[in-house]
Amino acid sequence: MPGGQIQPVARVTGPQPLLWLAWVCAAATIVYVVGAPFWAADYPMMTDFPFHTASASVFRHYSDPGWHFQEQFVFQPLAVPYISLYGLAALFMLVLSPIAATKLAAALLLALMPIGLMVLCWGMRKSPFLGLWGLVPVWGVLSHWGFVNFLAAIGLFALSIGLALRLVDRPTPKLQGWLIACLLFLFFTHVFRLPFALGSLLIVGLMMRGRVNSLKGLAIPFSIAAALFIFWWFARAGEISLDIRWVWPPDWSRFSEAGTYLSDVFVSDDDAKAFRRTGLFFLLTAVVLFAIAIVRLRSWPNDSWILAAHGVVVAVILISLALYVTLPMEIGPWWYVYPRELTVAVFLLPALLPNLPRKTWAHLGFVVWTAIAIAPISEATAEAHREFGTTTMHFREIVRELPRGPKLLYLVYDHHGSRAKNSPYIHLPAYVQAERGGWLSFHFADLGHSPLRYRSRQDPNAIVPPKMPVRWEWSPQLFQLDEHGSFFDWFLVRRMSSPDSLFAADPSIRRVAHFEDWWLYHRQGGSAGPEGESP
Repeated sequence: MPGGQIQPVARVTGPQPLLWLAWVCAAATIVYVVGAPFWAADYPMMTDFPFHTASASVFRHYSDPGWHFQEQFVFQPLAVPYISLYGLAALFMLVLSPIAATKLAAALLLALMPIGLMVLCWGMRKSPFLGLWGLVPVWGVLSHWGFVNFLAAIGLFALSIGLALRLVDRPTPKLQGWLIACLLFLFFTHVFRLPFALGSLLIVGLMMRGRVNSLKGLAIPFSIAAALFIFWWFARAGEISLDIRWVWPPDWSRFSEAGTYLSDVFVSDDDAKAFRRTGLFFLLTAVVLFAIAIVRLRSWPNDSWILAAHGVVVAVILISLALYVTLPMEIGPWWYVYPRELTVAVFLLPALLPNLPRKTWAHLGFVVWTAIAIAPISEATAEAHREFGTTTMHFREIVRELPRGPKLLYLVYDHHGSRAKNSPYIHLPAYVQAERGGWLSFHFADLGHSPLRYRSRQDPNAIVPPKMPVRWEWSPQLFQLDEHGSFFDWFLVRRMSSPDSLFAADPSIRRVAHFEDWWLYHRQGGSAGPEGESP
């Protein structure tokens, strides 16, 4: 009834210990599904993860002269505010190694996906346990590219919608504060998802107009977040291009490629089998819940609030699908743009499931059922990461030959050895900077979309590597020793055959180590080898 205060659809009834056990099982499911692949190997099989670790290490060791980070980098946390992952990892590095700290930070951010969807379901007056299905996309294509910030952001995006729905339903200052905190955290996690969250708040206000006593509770969170975004808009880094080349008419053929962008992670079909199995579980779950809802149709509340809440989610899903068929693949320095929107749409689908029955045993059973449905995805992923870990054994051996703070140029010719379709070797040498400091021949700081950027190369106090050609990291064949190698004194190459010929023009460069596909060279007279050892 317009202007009325409506009670929740259904309160859980039955033995409370069963409900507490359901929450324990839900927490254990999130920890296992998100965490198992991270701890299966020393190095996660994620393309960008080495640079996430290196960037976090810059945050942690910036003031340490032995790491040489002040000579290279300056921070731009407001111009490019992607600092949630790096800040958390730097904090954990106080007690953990760089790689372990970044794993923990990434796992916590990925856990925001199921948590955010659970809050959204709660805000829709449903059981939060429905949001456990938000674990399904955690180990899809985007995470294996290393897009941790984006995946965390869509979890925060769902969380903000859930808080907004709850806030208009039962306004309290505490909920308002939580919504403000969520929007601020979203800003510092992935700034370009903040406008989507603000737009969703407007959709909530539009859908709920006349169905609640007041929408004023949304005004303060919206205003604070909008003001912050406007400030960022004028302070953003000049390298960030917002020139979007829209695809029009929409490319409807992209729907036929949906599986490629969601779950086609491995060169084998192990991932496809796991995702298909989980998809069948989800379909069966939906059929059962809709059947129960139809049987109990007459007991549903006789008001439009629930329909309006579902309308908010449907509107957001439709917007994501519309962007999926109209956005380009690249926007400025950002790549793999439009496939991300498909993940957003699929991620939100479980919020449209009917609510669970009231009995606590039904909630516990649902959690166990969902865990059984989703766990195989994590198991298959962890096994692939474990195999990848065995292929990095020789990398771990060869980097021990490097000193602290090396000037390292790396070339990755060979991308074979793992199950991943997207090369997890391409940035692997960034772990050297993460654990030993120094310089790299390629760094995200040179692309303009990192909270770190190189100092001006005209700064007399700066020691900055030379700027490399676009897509340098993917094009090792462009390497010319006289043009690209003069700044560096260590050279790390991944190639099946000997790369001696690449360095033959400079007799001061000698091979110092070779382990399988990894080859290490040192310019005599450059930085020394490991303390107490002769490189």
